[in-house]
Amino acid sequence: MRRWPVLLFALLAGCGPKAHPPASPIILWAWERPEDLRFLPEDVGVAVQSDFIEIVGDSFIARGRRYPLRVATPPEIALVHIQIAPEQPVRWTPTLRRRVAGAVLHYATRIPAKRVQIDFEVRASERQILLDVLADVREGLPRGTLLSMTALASWCDDERWLDAAPVDEIVPMLFRMGRTDPLIRERLEKGGDFRNPRCRTALALSTDTPIARAPAGRRVYVFDPRSWTRADFDTVRRQIGGWR
Repeated sequence: MRRWPVLLFALLAGCGPKAHPPASPIILWAWERPEDLRFLPEDVGVAVQSDFIEIVGDSFIARGRRYPLRVATPPEIALVHIQIAPEQPVRWTPTLRRRVAGAVLHYATRIPAKRVQIDFEVRASERQILLDVLADVREGLPRGTLLSMTALASWCDDERWLDAAPVDEIVPMLFRMGRTDPLIRERLEKGGDFRNPRCRTALALSTDTPIARAPAGRRVYVFDPRSWTRADFDTVRRQIGGWR
Protein backbone atom coordinates (compact mmCIF):
# COMPACT_ATOMS: atom_id res chain seq x y z
CA MET A 1 0.00 0.00 0.00
CA ARG A 2 1.22 3.46 -0.83
CA ARG A 3 1.98 5.58 2.24
CA TRP A 4 1.62 9.33 2.38
CA PRO A 5 4.39 10.97 4.42
CA VAL A 6 3.92 14.19 6.37
CA LEU A 7 1.10 15.91 4.53
CA LEU A 8 1.92 19.58 4.01
CA PHE A 9 -1.00 21.27 2.37
CA ALA A 10 1.13 23.82 0.55
CA LEU A 11 2.46 20.94 -1.54
CA LEU A 12 -1.05 20.12 -2.67
CA ALA A 13 -1.79 23.53 -4.13
CA GLY A 14 -3.39 23.30 -7.52
CA CYS A 15 -4.68 19.76 -7.08
CA GLY A 16 -8.35 19.60 -7.98
CA PRO A 17 -10.91 17.08 -6.72
CA LYS A 18 -10.77 13.63 -8.28
CA ALA A 19 -13.25 10.82 -8.51
CA HIS A 20 -13.86 9.38 -5.04
CA PRO A 21 -15.65 6.37 -3.58
CA PRO A 22 -18.66 6.88 -1.27
CA ALA A 23 -17.98 8.58 2.07
CA SER A 24 -16.61 6.40 4.86
CA PRO A 25 -19.08 5.35 7.59
CA ILE A 26 -16.68 6.59 10.31
CA ILE A 27 -14.64 9.77 9.96
CA LEU A 28 -12.10 11.06 12.47
CA TRP A 29 -11.56 14.77 12.86
CA ALA A 30 -7.86 15.67 12.68
CA TRP A 31 -7.88 18.97 14.55
CA GLU A 32 -5.07 21.51 14.47
CA ARG A 33 -2.29 19.62 16.23
CA PRO A 34 0.20 16.95 15.17
CA GLU A 35 -1.66 13.81 14.09
CA ASP A 36 -0.41 10.43 12.91
CA LEU A 37 -3.35 8.40 11.61
CA ARG A 38 -1.49 5.81 9.57
CA PHE A 39 -2.89 3.08 11.82
CA LEU A 40 -6.47 3.61 10.58
CA PRO A 41 -8.14 0.83 8.59
CA GLU A 42 -9.11 1.61 5.01
CA ASP A 43 -12.83 1.99 5.80
CA VAL A 44 -12.25 4.95 8.16
CA GLY A 45 -11.93 8.43 6.73
CA VAL A 46 -10.24 11.63 7.92
CA ALA A 47 -11.58 15.18 8.04
CA VAL A 48 -8.60 17.49 8.42
CA GLN A 49 -8.80 21.04 9.70
CA SER A 50 -7.19 22.90 6.84
CA ASP A 51 -8.01 26.47 7.79
CA PHE A 52 -8.76 28.74 10.75
CA ILE A 53 -10.68 31.99 10.30
CA GLU A 54 -11.60 34.50 12.98
CA ILE A 55 -13.92 37.37 12.13
CA VAL A 56 -13.02 40.52 14.06
CA GLY A 57 -15.27 43.55 13.60
CA ASP A 58 -15.12 44.47 9.91
CA SER A 59 -12.09 42.31 9.13
CA PHE A 60 -10.78 38.80 9.73
CA ILE A 61 -7.70 36.69 10.39
CA ALA A 62 -7.09 33.59 8.28
CA ARG A 63 -4.33 31.00 8.26
CA GLY A 64 -3.75 27.50 7.05
CA ARG A 65 -2.93 24.41 9.08
CA ARG A 66 0.23 24.73 11.18
CA TYR A 67 0.82 21.10 12.13
CA PRO A 68 1.70 18.00 10.12
CA LEU A 69 -0.76 15.21 9.40
CA ARG A 70 0.42 11.70 8.62
CA VAL A 71 -2.10 9.53 6.80
CA ALA A 72 -2.06 6.41 4.66
CA THR A 73 -4.49 7.90 2.11
CA PRO A 74 -5.54 11.50 1.40
CA PRO A 75 -8.17 13.03 3.71
CA GLU A 76 -11.76 12.77 2.52
CA ILE A 77 -12.78 16.14 3.95
CA ALA A 78 -11.20 19.57 4.29
CA LEU A 79 -12.64 21.27 7.37
CA VAL A 80 -12.60 25.03 7.87
CA HIS A 81 -13.16 26.32 11.40
CA ILE A 82 -14.67 29.82 11.61
CA GLN A 83 -15.31 31.84 14.72
CA ILE A 84 -16.37 35.36 15.62
CA ALA A 85 -14.24 37.30 18.09
CA PRO A 86 -16.51 38.07 21.07
CA GLU A 87 -14.89 41.38 21.95
CA GLN A 88 -15.96 43.23 18.77
CA PRO A 89 -19.40 43.35 17.11
CA VAL A 90 -19.32 42.03 13.56
CA ARG A 91 -19.79 44.55 10.75
CA TRP A 92 -20.96 42.12 8.09
CA THR A 93 -20.52 44.11 4.91
CA PRO A 94 -20.67 42.75 1.33
CA THR A 95 -16.90 43.21 1.11
CA LEU A 96 -16.22 41.25 4.30
CA ARG A 97 -18.63 38.53 3.20
CA ARG A 98 -16.85 38.14 -0.14
CA ARG A 99 -13.39 38.08 1.47
CA VAL A 100 -14.31 35.47 4.12
CA ALA A 101 -15.80 33.15 1.50
CA GLY A 102 -12.71 33.64 -0.63
CA ALA A 103 -10.46 32.66 2.28
CA VAL A 104 -12.50 29.51 2.92
CA LEU A 105 -12.23 28.47 -0.71
CA HIS A 106 -8.53 29.34 -0.90
CA TYR A 107 -7.51 26.99 1.90
CA ALA A 108 -10.13 24.24 1.56
CA THR A 109 -9.65 23.61 -2.16
CA ARG A 110 -5.88 23.19 -1.87
CA ILE A 111 -6.58 19.64 -0.70
CA PRO A 112 -7.91 17.10 -3.24
CA ALA A 113 -10.87 16.28 -0.96
CA LYS A 114 -14.33 15.34 -2.14
CA ARG A 115 -16.05 17.29 0.62
CA VAL A 116 -15.59 20.64 2.36
CA GLN A 117 -16.97 21.03 5.88
CA ILE A 118 -17.71 24.32 7.65
CA ASP A 119 -17.49 24.34 11.45
CA PHE A 120 -18.98 27.67 12.53
CA GLU A 121 -20.86 28.04 15.82
CA VAL A 122 -22.94 31.23 15.83
CA ARG A 123 -25.37 33.04 18.10
CA ALA A 124 -28.98 33.55 17.06
CA SER A 125 -28.17 37.08 15.85
CA GLU A 126 -25.33 35.71 13.67
CA ARG A 127 -27.13 32.92 11.84
CA GLN A 128 -27.44 34.89 8.62
CA ILE A 129 -23.65 35.23 8.55
CA LEU A 130 -23.33 31.46 8.57
CA LEU A 131 -25.94 31.09 5.84
CA ASP A 132 -24.19 33.74 3.73
CA VAL A 133 -20.83 31.98 4.04
CA LEU A 134 -22.36 28.62 3.13
CA ALA A 135 -24.10 30.09 0.08
CA ASP A 136 -20.94 31.77 -1.23
CA VAL A 137 -18.74 28.73 -0.60
CA ARG A 138 -21.30 26.49 -2.28
CA GLU A 139 -21.22 28.69 -5.35
CA GLY A 140 -17.43 28.75 -5.48
CA LEU A 141 -16.65 25.07 -4.91
CA PRO A 142 -15.28 22.99 -7.79
CA ARG A 143 -17.88 20.95 -9.60
CA GLY A 144 -18.62 17.69 -7.79
CA THR A 145 -17.31 18.82 -4.37
CA LEU A 146 -19.87 18.34 -1.61
CA LEU A 147 -20.52 20.81 1.21
CA SER A 148 -21.04 19.76 4.82
CA MET A 149 -21.64 21.73 8.02
CA THR A 150 -21.50 20.94 11.71
CA ALA A 151 -24.44 21.99 13.89
CA LEU A 152 -25.27 22.31 17.54
CA ALA A 153 -27.70 19.58 18.49
CA SER A 154 -30.28 22.20 19.52
CA TRP A 155 -30.29 23.64 15.98
CA CYS A 156 -31.55 20.28 14.75
CA ASP A 157 -34.28 20.05 17.31
CA ASP A 158 -36.36 23.20 17.59
CA GLU A 159 -35.05 25.67 14.99
CA ARG A 160 -36.13 25.75 11.34
CA TRP A 161 -33.55 28.17 9.93
CA LEU A 162 -31.34 25.21 9.02
CA ASP A 163 -33.77 24.47 6.19
CA ALA A 164 -32.18 27.40 4.33
CA ALA A 165 -28.63 26.00 4.60
CA PRO A 166 -27.36 25.13 1.07
CA VAL A 167 -25.44 22.03 2.15
CA ASP A 168 -25.38 18.33 1.30
CA GLU A 169 -24.92 17.24 4.90
CA ILE A 170 -25.65 18.55 8.41
CA VAL A 171 -23.69 16.98 11.27
CA PRO A 172 -25.31 17.45 14.71
CA MET A 173 -22.74 17.31 17.51
CA LEU A 174 -23.63 15.09 20.47
CA PHE A 175 -21.14 16.69 22.84
CA ARG A 176 -20.75 20.07 24.55
CA MET A 177 -24.39 20.74 23.83
CA GLY A 178 -25.08 23.05 26.78
CA ARG A 179 -28.43 23.19 28.55
CA THR A 180 -30.18 20.98 25.96
CA ASP A 181 -27.70 18.15 26.46
CA PRO A 182 -29.62 15.95 28.96
CA LEU A 183 -32.94 16.08 27.11
CA ILE A 184 -31.56 15.35 23.64
CA ARG A 185 -29.19 12.64 24.83
CA GLU A 186 -32.00 10.94 26.78
CA ARG A 187 -34.27 10.95 23.74
CA LEU A 188 -31.58 9.52 21.44
CA GLU A 189 -30.62 6.82 23.94
CA LYS A 190 -34.29 5.80 24.12
CA GLY A 191 -34.46 5.35 20.36
CA GLY A 192 -35.69 8.82 19.41
CA ASP A 193 -34.26 11.14 16.81
CA PHE A 194 -33.74 14.77 15.86
CA ARG A 195 -36.90 16.61 14.87
CA ASN A 196 -35.36 18.09 11.71
CA PRO A 197 -35.11 15.38 9.01
CA ARG A 198 -32.08 17.11 7.47
CA CYS A 199 -30.10 16.16 10.58
CA ARG A 200 -30.65 12.43 10.17
CA THR A 201 -27.81 11.40 7.86
CA ALA A 202 -24.79 12.00 10.13
CA LEU A 203 -23.83 12.73 13.71
CA ALA A 204 -20.76 13.58 15.75
CA LEU A 205 -19.48 12.41 19.10
CA SER A 206 -16.39 12.90 21.24
CA THR A 207 -14.16 10.31 22.85
CA ASP A 208 -14.62 11.99 26.25
CA THR A 209 -18.43 12.16 26.04
CA PRO A 210 -19.68 8.64 25.32
CA ILE A 211 -23.32 8.01 24.50
CA ALA A 212 -25.00 4.68 25.22
CA ARG A 213 -27.07 4.69 22.03
CA ALA A 214 -27.59 6.82 18.96
CA PRO A 215 -29.57 6.36 15.74
CA ALA A 216 -28.10 3.65 13.52
CA GLY A 217 -27.20 3.90 9.88
CA ARG A 218 -25.53 7.32 10.07
CA ARG A 219 -22.10 8.55 9.08
CA VAL A 220 -20.30 9.13 12.38
CA TYR A 221 -17.71 11.86 12.92
CA VAL A 222 -15.52 11.57 16.01
CA PHE A 223 -13.58 14.25 17.86
CA ASP A 224 -10.73 13.52 20.27
CA PRO A 225 -9.67 16.33 22.65
CA ARG A 226 -6.09 15.09 22.35
CA SER A 227 -4.02 13.72 19.50
CA TRP A 228 -5.47 10.43 18.27
CA THR A 229 -4.03 7.12 19.42
CA ARG A 230 -4.85 3.62 18.30
CA ALA A 231 -6.30 2.91 21.76
CA ASP A 232 -8.68 5.89 21.57
CA PHE A 233 -9.81 4.82 18.12
CA ASP A 234 -10.37 1.20 19.16
CA THR A 235 -12.46 2.34 22.13
CA VAL A 236 -14.71 4.60 20.10
CA ARG A 237 -15.12 2.03 17.33
CA ARG A 238 -16.33 -0.54 19.86
CA GLN A 239 -18.78 2.05 21.19
CA ILE A 240 -20.13 2.82 17.74
CA GLY A 241 -20.41 -0.90 16.99
CA GLY A 242 -22.57 -1.32 20.08
CA TRP A 243 -25.40 0.85 18.76
CA ARG A 244 -25.11 0.46 15.01
